[in-house]
Amino acid sequence: MVATGFSAFESLLVKSPHQRESAELLLLCWVFANKHVPLDEDRRYLERLAARAHHRRDLETLLAAARRQDLGDVQLAAEVLTKEQSGPIIAFLRQAVVVATSDGALSLRNHHILRFLADLCDVSPDTLRALYREVTGRTLAAPEDLSHRSHWQPAEPEAEDTAEAEAGDTGSTQAHAGEPRASWRDRVRRLAENQWREHKQQQQWRRQQAQQAREREQQREAAAQAERERRAQAHAKRQAEAQAQQREQARRQAEAEALRREQAQRQREEAAQRQRQEQQRQYQERQRRERQRQEQESQHQEQQRQWQREQSRQRQRAGFDAPSYPIRRALIELELDTSASPREIKLAYRRLAQRHHPDRFHGQSEWRITLASQRFQRIKNAYDLLMQHA
Repeated sequence: MVATGFSAFESLLVKSPHQRESAELLLLCWVFANKHVPLDEDRRYLERLAARAHHRRDLETLLAAARRQDLGDVQLAAEVLTKEQSGPIIAFLRQAVVVATSDGALSLRNHHILRFLADLCDVSPDTLRALYREVTGRTLAAPEDLSHRSHWQPAEPEAEDTAEAEAGDTGSTQAHAGEPRASWRDRVRRLAENQWREHKQQQQWRRQQAQQAREREQQREAAAQAERERRAQAHAKRQAEAQAQQREQARRQAEAEALRREQAQRQREEAAQRQRQEQQRQYQERQRRERQRQEQESQHQEQQRQWQREQSRQRQRAGFDAPSYPIRRALIELELDTSASPREIKLAYRRLAQRHHPDRFHGQSEWRITLASQRFQRIKNAYDLLMQHA
């Protein structure tokens, strides 16, 4: 809700966290409102700028303020822009030139507005002209003097500028001394005629530019065609000269390729021969190591048997040849004799435990699992007893 005594732009400026962007957007809307023919693409351009400045919802308010031509709002925006700027604002001035010239024609009002904005942004006239040429490709001429009476002369409508009606001065200015000023209907009619004439001139100028561009394009195409023909002839000549070299090079490459294939085949054969020899040597080495291992195991087993016989003889001499009844039952349970060593007891226990473990009979009858459990328990008890007396 707008507060009493404040315009819509003033209220928007008070609430805006970015007052400089709000001021720039109002001045761009002011340029948009003073064009000959505001275009839809200008409106979309302003919408993008408003979205970037977080003012998309406020764009209609700014456009309405610009269309009212409220110079108080314009002055306030200029003061905000002057206060918050730290140097020339070329980007903002470029946006203003884009909006003012998007339809191809610069209105007299926008001519003066651009010069006002350039002075406001601390940009020199030369810089403004250079920026205008950069954006539009045309020269920014000096604006018409509105104070000269020839501007208001109704006798020659062909020489009147489009800005005659835009100036909107309803005072008592006369075209010639002693002649009454034309009525507002005549001025509006002449304005429409001038706008139509300017539109036709712009169309004719565009057609002329397009025709000149087509002619230049045709000339460039003809020159390019001639250059292509010359290059084609030179290329054909170079190609004819290079074919013999290519054939000779191809012959040499074929010979070199054949030689490389022969060398590669010979290298592969040699590598295969070396690989077979290495495999044969490794096989013989494994066979030799296996024989050594078997011989060592045989010697170890023989030594183990000798040690067992010696232990048996010592026990016989000491009177321990008759083991107790539980030990004999344990030896029978593990399928061993009285001369079994601790290592043989462990091996027998592992073999029988794996054979009679209850998990091996999973899925069979309860009676079979019970028998296996009892046998496994007897094997374990026998092993524990023998290891205690080993």
